[in-house]
Amino acid sequence: MNLRKNYRYLLVLSLCLMALGIALTLLFDSERDILDAPIYRFILDLPLAVVFFFIVIFAPISEEIAFRSWACKKKAWTWVSFIASSLFVLVFNIYAGIIYSIIFLAIIFLFKDKPKHRLFSFLILTSLTFALMHYDNLQPRSFYLAFAQYLGAGLFCAYFALRFNLLTAIIVHAINNFIAIAAMGLIFSSNETNTLENTTYKATLSRVAPQWGLGGSTFSTFGVDTISIESYTIGSIAESLTKYSDTSFWVIDYEVTDFRKYNMRVERKDTNSKIDYRELLLDLAKLKKIIIDTIQEKRLVWVLNAKDWDTISYKEDDLYNHDPLTEFSVYFLCSQLSVPSMMEKEKTLDVIPQKGVYDRRIWIDDNVIYQRSFEQKKKTLETRYGITLTKKDTLINVIRIRGE
Repeated sequence: MNLRKNYRYLLVLSLCLMALGIALTLLFDSERDILDAPIYRFILDLPLAVVFFFIVIFAPISEEIAFRSWACKKKAWTWVSFIASSLFVLVFNIYAGIIYSIIFLAIIFLFKDKPKHRLFSFLILTSLTFALMHYDNLQPRSFYLAFAQYLGAGLFCAYFALRFNLLTAIIVHAINNFIAIAAMGLIFSSNETNTLENTTYKATLSRVAPQWGLGGSTFSTFGVDTISIESYTIGSIAESLTKYSDTSFWVIDYEVTDFRKYNMRVERKDTNSKIDYRELLLDLAKLKKIIIDTIQEKRLVWVLNAKDWDTISYKEDDLYNHDPLTEFSVYFLCSQLSVPSMMEKEKTLDVIPQKGVYDRRIWIDDNVIYQRSFEQKKKTLETRYGITLTKKDTLINVIRIRGE
């Protein structure tokens, strides 16, 4: 067999593996959405030009040199492949990198005079490693189902490197990556729009085109007549609606992994009734396959109280006497304090209100919540307003918002 020209077996095998990976994904991963994958959240935080450069230009060039340059005719390319691919794997995992390097060297020296064994060994080692290097692209279950597809893609590029040259393999790899990000909707975004309607409201939910590293400005208003939400994730929309539909909770945990952004417009249908936030929340959960339940859980939290609520409480008759102070609900203050500042190294404990003060409205300087650390906020609230935060291990109500 002519090892340099007869590679039809490799082409057929690679296409079969890619077809198998696609079929397994479609058949057994029906809940999978590529936009839920970790790679989506990573690349969406970058400008489009940067994403295009790294995925369509840099990745194909660097990965083909690392995992396919051993197929070049000049022997020096084998050492280029060894060094580049070993560095790739070492960065991924140092122990895997050491094992990979040893196996690669063993193939070089043990099969020095056995080109057939050497060829098949390099094909198996580099293609398997190439596939495993993409583990972090997807959720674990999705990756296991798509593994054959990644393996096939590695063999497919190896076919072009062996049959033609390394440049051809790079071009094929670049085209594959371009098609992948285009299929993800990152270049040509879909115009998905859903309509929700119930006895008290009519709503539209539409997907927002990717902002490409700009983050996008978010906006929301929640009223009895209309609700307007711009550039929120589904998890954030559900969390916001939960706050208005249920006042029995202290903490919301949401684990919805859809990182896409949506706009939502809601209008009440009947002037005699207000928008039913709970109906809207349940209909949204059904549409987007979200599970919402409540549990009681013992947690270490900060409990917020005040030494004298009357001195800081909101009153209608002194609406204009508190400039430059801002009116806050106690719940909103707790939710803001629960969000860690950029300077915080660890997640801030949840802040909950003392029983009976959840609905109070108070006057404080909103600059307090933007101070550098939680300890600074805690100290300022106590010295200026008599608001205390006490650490306590207690049983609290937790609303969970999860994907199915």
